[in-house]
Amino acid sequence: MKKILRFGNYLFLLLLLTGLTLWISFGLASWQGKTGLALLLLGLAGLTAYFISNISQFRTKNSRLNFIFASNLAVVVLLIVAIAAAVNYLGVKIHQRFDFTAAKTHSLSDQSVQVIKNLKKDMVIKAFFSKSQGNLEGFNSLLELYRFYSDKIKASVIDPFLQPEMVKQYEIKTDGTMVFEYGGKSTRSEEVSEEAITNAIISLSRQGEKTIYFTQGHGEPDSDDSSENGYSEAKTGLEKLSFKVKKIVLFQEAAVPKDAAAVIVAGPQKPFFEKEIFLLANYLEKEQGRLLLLVNPFEGAEFKPLLKKFGLALEDNVAVEIDPLSRLMGGNYFMPVVAKYPEHAITKNFGYATMFPLCRGLAKITPAPAGSTLTFLASTSANSWGETQYETEVKTEQITKNPEDKSGPLDIAAAIEAGSNEKKVRVVVCGDSDFAQNKYYIFQANSNFFNNAVSWLAEEKDLIAIAPKITSPRTVNLTQSSGRLVFFYTLIILPLLVFIAGIGIWLYRRKL
Repeated sequence: MKKILRFGNYLFLLLLLTGLTLWISFGLASWQGKTGLALLLLGLAGLTAYFISNISQFRTKNSRLNFIFASNLAVVVLLIVAIAAAVNYLGVKIHQRFDFTAAKTHSLSDQSVQVIKNLKKDMVIKAFFSKSQGNLEGFNSLLELYRFYSDKIKASVIDPFLQPEMVKQYEIKTDGTMVFEYGGKSTRSEEVSEEAITNAIISLSRQGEKTIYFTQGHGEPDSDDSSENGYSEAKTGLEKLSFKVKKIVLFQEAAVPKDAAAVIVAGPQKPFFEKEIFLLANYLEKEQGRLLLLVNPFEGAEFKPLLKKFGLALEDNVAVEIDPLSRLMGGNYFMPVVAKYPEHAITKNFGYATMFPLCRGLAKITPAPAGSTLTFLASTSANSWGETQYETEVKTEQITKNPEDKSGPLDIAAAIEAGSNEKKVRVVVCGDSDFAQNKYYIFQANSNFFNNAVSWLAEEKDLIAIAPKITSPRTVNLTQSSGRLVFFYTLIILPLLVFIAGIGIWLYRRKL
């Protein structure tokens, strides 16, 4: 019993500190906070009773010194706990996150944040994940980020093996399927990524569905062709962004369809007929249309008069890139790799490279037409030039810069906005169509560049593609001398200082 009373002060102090921590952290509204207040009062009452019952022992010198030392220690401990509890309380009440990783792996993109903050109703997400599903942890991590920015995200994880009736109700075929429900509409996705989740939210929360048309009939890559030269990956990418993709032969039409959010002309090998150029011009100028024109070197001369109206010229050359950085990243002399971009909605926050195999240069016509704004989106390096004798020099295998060749950097992609109406004409031109073929579409930012261009044309800024976040290991390479220094201080100096301090305190207390 005496031993229990002897250590009663420590027990009551522990109760007091625990109660204080719970009370400050959770507040009186929760059961944790109420429990904390009870423990705090119990500990305070116990300490008071202990000091009153042992007051006679504190009259001796040693006891007074021990009491003062213990009191100081208690005050310091209480202060530390109070500070920690206050910080924790502020962390609970003030919702703020800081992501210091270089790739922002613990944050949502600005596009995703804007989308979920604009939700008017609850977005219900039912995630069918078994405990063995590999994507469950990734989904929970992403879900935490989405919930942080909006209380409209209502999600639940359903184990398909434990709740087969839910599997039957929602006709789930694959473990790892997410079902999104919003305003009576629903969609689903099996891809656990920020891009997939955000675009599923957009597809349900926006009004209507926009249609993108690929022109056909001139040797353009087929959007249904899954070969390496086809555009099936580009089509799939647009469908993931909730666009409806169709084909159109302009020569058979009286006008560009009214539901066209944008028209894509990708790498025609045969010239467009005069009627087709007229339909495109009428669509742009009278309907404030949107056009993505991907035209390869020495082709598409019929588009030059149309582009001249917007202040852009197609150059008859092939970009030759001799920058070693381009080859290091997978390019060659005729395959520029672009890693720096101007400030524009299409290339905003681009941190990845884009490859343009066999591309031509573009040039700005001066004076620029009134009401037209032109922004170049991608350029080759200063070590490049525009080769005008491409076919001849390729045959002779002698690629040299001639006096008539334009020196770099060459502009190879441009965005144009023109008109005075509320809805303006938008045109994106690129001197290459191969970059969006299946064999190149997956290269770093090629898919993002293509998808972002279409989204900007269709005025779906929320659908700007979200580049995947790539994490890389962070290592520090120490020299031999630095390694010895770290070893010496951490394993010898610091432990020795602690040991000396302990001996000093022990000697000091012996003298008391």
